[in-house]
Amino acid sequence: MALIVLLAAPVEAQRSSGLARDLADPRTLKVQRKVDELYERGEFDRAYFIYRNELAPVGDKYAQYMVGFMHLTGMGIDEDAIAASAWYRLAAERGTPQFVAVRDMLMSDMTAEQRRESDRLFLKIRREYSDLAILLASIKRSSRDVRPATGSRLKRGSSPMIVINADSPNHPQSSAVYYGRIESELEQKLVMLAQIGDFPDLETNPARVDIKEIERLVNERLENIQD
Repeated sequence: MALIVLLAAPVEAQRSSGLARDLADPRTLKVQRKVDELYERGEFDRAYFIYRNELAPVGDKYAQYMVGFMHLTGMGIDEDAIAASAWYRLAAERGTPQFVAVRDMLMSDMTAEQRRESDRLFLKIRREYSDLAILLASIKRSSRDVRPATGSRLKRGSSPMIVINADSPNHPQSSAVYYGRIESELEQKLVMLAQIGDFPDLETNPARVDIKEIERLVNERLENIQD
């Protein structure tokens, strides 16, 4: 336990999900700074709430690790080694050595029954907060955004419509530019999904992508515990 506590130093490279541009916005960075300050001041209840409910869901691996650490030590939440192990397993999914080490140390002393309970909880949070789950949700949003109200893709240059983005109302764009940018981002996300999910045959062309098939592949992978 002492060694696990000593490994609680921040791993800054894991603060951002790196999965999609819309997941590392200025607001997220501000929340990360705020929660670290709360933790340093000993306001553990508030820090736990933010790590668990604001940062862990967007793929912040350090936040996912901290949720596990706070469960393990009883800071801001009831002490629960099973919950800690599940969050440690999620934090370690990218193979970060520090997170893998604490995960392995904690689980090495578990009984078979405790391991089964850890598996159950890990699968539950993995379906929502793993890299694959977050990336799939982002792909589904982009796929919906690239289609107009009719349900079919808007061909570039097919309409003189001007699109005003709520985030930059002073910079209107033509529909061709707007939807072209979304298609480009969607393709980047599909390529990333193929890489991190090890789906070598995944279709990454936005014009031919089958979202239901992608969802099937991802969900099937998320049910397979490999660690």
